[in-house]
Amino acid sequence: MEFDAMLRYCTLLERNNNRTWFHDRENHAFYISAKEDFTALLLDLKFRLSEVVSPELAERLMYADPKKMQYRVPRDMRGAQGKPPYNPRWAADISGDRHALLPLGYYLHIQPGDRSMFGTGAWCWEPEMLLRVRRFISENYERFSAALADCGEPLFGDRLKKLPRGFTPEDPAAEFLKYKSWLVARRFTDAELRSFDGFVGDCVEAAARMEPLRVFFNDALRGVHRNPMEVSDWDYDR
Repeated sequence: MEFDAMLRYCTLLERNNNRTWFHDRENHAFYISAKEDFTALLLDLKFRLSEVVSPELAERLMYADPKKMQYRVPRDMRGAQGKPPYNPRWAADISGDRHALLPLGYYLHIQPGDRSMFGTGAWCWEPEMLLRVRRFISENYERFSAALADCGEPLFGDRLKKLPRGFTPEDPAAEFLKYKSWLVARRFTDAELRSFDGFVGDCVEAAARMEPLRVFFNDALRGVHRNPMEVSDWDYDR
């Protein structure tokens, strides 16, 4: 099975989440081998995704380096006091440039324990971004509602208990305006992680359904410039 090394490495790292184990020569060799498998998976996925996404994103993906799509396994400890030093998962921002905000892309997360997923959405960390997305949903609710229905996956993300200031309860989109991030994902059990070809096919099928929603959020955030130092890990477990 092509996922074996990736899943096995994550399992071992989760059990031995410390710098001594991570830097052991034999364990590091295993890490490099599993990382090569993940890179091969991303290479196939990016080319096949380019057939179902918008031309803007497809062009980026065609020339994107799959090695540069990946998030590091070592955790950024600046804002993670008390957490273990490593993220026992394989993750990638499939957008062509994970340091650029647009075009929005897709997120891939491989982790044993039925925690793998492929998804997209708008993760907003600045007030300007939140306001833009909320206004865009409010002003284009029919388009948003249709895209969400076509997606076929439930919306998730952090949300407020009350409606944010500037919006009214009578707004048809009121419940969706409480969100602070709007995310959708196709979840995968470990049993579904068999062959790369089958998995990539499932991700491409999901992307075809999610694409109208991704484009919707992409349109909502046009004009917002991302701080190149502000890179989201978009890890739904944290």
